[in-house]
Amino acid sequence: MALDDNDIRILQELQENGRLSFRQIAEKVNISVPTVSSKVNNLERVGAIRGYRVDLDTERLGELSTIVLIRARPSNLSTISDKLANDDEVRQIFLLSSGRLMLICTFSNAYSINDFAIRLNGLPEIMEYDIANIINVVKEEERASVIPGIRLTIPCRQCGRHMKDHPYQIRERSHEIYLCSPTCKDIYASGSINK
Repeated sequence: MALDDNDIRILQELQENGRLSFRQIAEKVNISVPTVSSKVNNLERVGAIRGYRVDLDTERLGELSTIVLIRARPSNLSTISDKLANDDEVRQIFLLSSGRLMLICTFSNAYSINDFAIRLNGLPEIMEYDIANIINVVKEEERASVIPGIRLTIPCRQCGRHMKDHPYQIRERSHEIYLCSPTCKDIYASGSINK
């Protein structure tokens, strides 16, 4: 789904400062407060806006960050990521096209890194791993690049397939439900699955 200029400008303002009120955004984008509210609610509902976070400086909090690269059989990568997903020290997990996992971890002290390495050694699915301390952050931006022409991909409410263009829509109460095909639309409308 295409985003209009106002959607893009709202996202840019929120990415710059997630604490802005709808009124402040409306003034910056030059649209009405109800329009900002409606657009933000829609972007939240379809998952383009996942939440609002404070950007904390890890190093100023006295913590240590590492990047961990894990090599394993491709069939084991989801098992490994599932085992590590609930670890508080693992802050982000990325499945790479090279068939590896990349973790960004944060530790309160150097001893915690050693303990984490011992836990990694205890996972038989891991063939090899490398832990590198982050010694300096040269650039760290949000991964989303809000530029003109970006498009939303929306998951089909019925089957979960991601769609970029022309989803089928059903209005349910005050929300739009997006579906990928006439088949999913019929199944969803009939209430036979996932309703």
